[in-house]
Amino acid sequence: MNLSHEFHPAPKPTKARKDKPKPRVREKKPKKRKKKLEVYKGRTIPSKKTRGKISKKDYMKAIEVYGPYCAECHSPYIEMHHVKPKGLSAGGRGVWRNLVPLCPEHHRGKTGVHQSKELMEKYQRRHEELYGPYYHCDKYDLFKMGLIPNTTDKEYEKFMEKEEENARRKGLQRMNY
Repeated sequence: MNLSHEFHPAPKPTKARKDKPKPRVREKKPKKRKKKLEVYKGRTIPSKKTRGKISKKDYMKAIEVYGPYCAECHSPYIEMHHVKPKGLSAGGRGVWRNLVPLCPEHHRGKTGVHQSKELMEKYQRRHEELYGPYYHCDKYDLFKMGLIPNTTDKEYEKFMEKEEENARRKGLQRMNY
């Protein structure tokens, strides 16, 4: 029998086995405790940080009311400004009545509302005249103040529309004097 025509594969080269390094023992970090959500009269109230964020719906409503331009110089490059800032004790929320579109210069620049107290107060007075004293509040603020019976959007809008009507009447009375 002639074996020269048969296939004889060469053995695979074997690598020298390396000892795997032992995994490092990681120190366990203490788990971050989640802040307890505020519960008021059986309702869970979101955090202030969450309530200060601007939703797409509120952003678009502010654009609808003011137009897609800076309220000061009519530049098409805009950022939304919280008329009543989020950080104050009676913090402003991300509701459309508390928003005004401003260009970067009038928002954060040298001539902006964050540098000029007069400009900031101008917008606060204007929004209070247009929408009433609760323009910066959201439905949870009004619910906690006892001004609306529950936290539905319908109740919130109903209350805010009444406040706008009252503000309109006060504005007309001032004009008549």
